[in-house]
Amino acid sequence: MVFRAQLSPLARRYGAAAFALCLLAILFLSLAPADATPAPDLGGDKVRHAMAYFVLTGLGLLAFGPRAVLLGGILLLGAGVEIAQALMGLGRQGDLADLAANLSGEAAALLVWLAWRRWRREG
Repeated sequence: MVFRAQLSPLARRYGAAAFALCLLAILFLSLAPADATPAPDLGGDKVRHAMAYFVLTGLGLLAFGPRAVLLGGILLLGAGVEIAQALMGLGRQGDLADLAANLSGEAAALLVWLAWRRWRREG
């Protein structure tokens, strides 16, 4: 946790707040009725899923460090949202490909975090 130790307590609080806002945005955009959410053209649905979970995981790593409970919680969030979409019947549908995109965004953020941390140690 080289980077986290270098952050000031205020920076960690801002990171935690940004993480919470991102989490709320993902929950709203994932669970609101399909016609109530905007769908910007960012290269497709799977890209949006991967980007959202990349940002969420990145903010979580910055604020809290690479904790198993954080990474496991984000994994469960991605799976839970897909299950909820399949069950709620508001124009949404759960999709294993969306879950894979969620997990790929989370994994990419973790890989970037680990690579950056290694680079900082060696530099």
